[in-house]
Amino acid sequence: MTVLLLTLTLRAPWCLSLKDKRSEVKRLIARLRSQFNASACETGRQDMLTLIELGVAALAFDHAQADSIVERVAAFVEANTDAELLSVSAEYR
Repeated sequence: MTVLLLTLTLRAPWCLSLKDKRSEVKRLIARLRSQFNASACETGRQDMLTLIELGVAALAFDHAQADSIVERVAAFVEANTDAELLSVSAEYR
């Protein structure tokens, strides 16, 4: 069993207030949770208007499945938000 810890950093230049950012984050987290049955939350950069940092945790049987989840989550995020995906960082435990 492998625990996957994934950190996604996005840039949303249209967010002009924390309320705009919060609504985008909430929508994206809800979609991630329902699509992948994984835990997701905003993990950092909460005081910056245009940067979003999301943490996703999921279980996989092995590293190959974990790599597949990383690719699918990154593609899903790019397809479901107008924010630019700046970086994806994965850690396996």
